[in-house]
Amino acid sequence: MANFITVVDYINCSTSTKEEIARINAVIAKLQDAELNAAAYADIEEYRLDDGQTVIKTIYRDISSISKAIEVLERRKQRAINKCVGYRYNLQDGNVKLC
Repeated sequence: MANFITVVDYINCSTSTKEEIARINAVIAKLQDAELNAAAYADIEEYRLDDGQTVIKTIYRDISSISKAIEVLERRKQRAINKCVGYRYNLQDGNVKLC
């Protein structure tokens, strides 16, 4: 079983972009759980990710730092997805009403 010091090490040790996206999704899922617990109990400070091969334990002091971490990971995940499938744009006529 591998032990990583930081989430950055865990994500950067990915062997492929697909694995990087999966690792980012795993970390985001744990962060979202920690965020919900913090909102419910207001005293949760840590989360632990254990996928059988890797153990990551991270401590957060403030609920807003969890939200910021999720936003940063979402942006990194989007960049990784764009690297795999390329950038996609949705062009729309300006006269189309949305609602």
